Amino acid sequence: MFNKFKSPSPKPQSEITEELADPLGSKENLPSTIPLEPLPFQRDNMMDIISSNLSKPSILSEGFSFRGELSAKGAIHVEGSLNGQIQVDDLTIGSKGQVEGVVTCSSLHIKGKFSGTATCSELIVTSSAAVDGHVVYQTLSVQKGASIKGELLLVK
Repeated sequence: MFNKFKSPSPKPQSEITEELADPLGSKENLPSTIPLEPLPFQRDNMMDIISSNLSKPSILSEGFSFRGELSAKGAIHVEGSLNGQIQVDDLTIGSKGQVEGVVTCSSLHIKGKFSGTATCSELIVTSSAAVDGHVVYQTLSVQKGASIKGELLLVK
């Protein structure tokens, strides 16, 4: 009886090699086998990939709310709501983001709402920002239209 589900018998390696090398049937200059060698691990390239990921920000998306203590290397971009004690390298509060609490960072870029206390090296306040609190900084950039209530303190 005929079994329509029976799998065909496997082809010998030489036939597979010939089909891959020239599907039209020419058998000139064919290798006897196709070598399959693993690619060498390149440490420098892998380290570049890992270090490039550190420069990409972690994102707190719109609609997401976090309350508590947050400490991270690298950058954080907030479009949702973040409330608590925050210690990061770079903090960006997006136009829809809200941050409330105590912030320690190298760079603080405010496009949305910030209330609380912050200590940073670089402070950037855009025209859409609303700041309510106490911010200590070393360099400052404020765009026309920003709302600032509280105290901005230059520390050298």
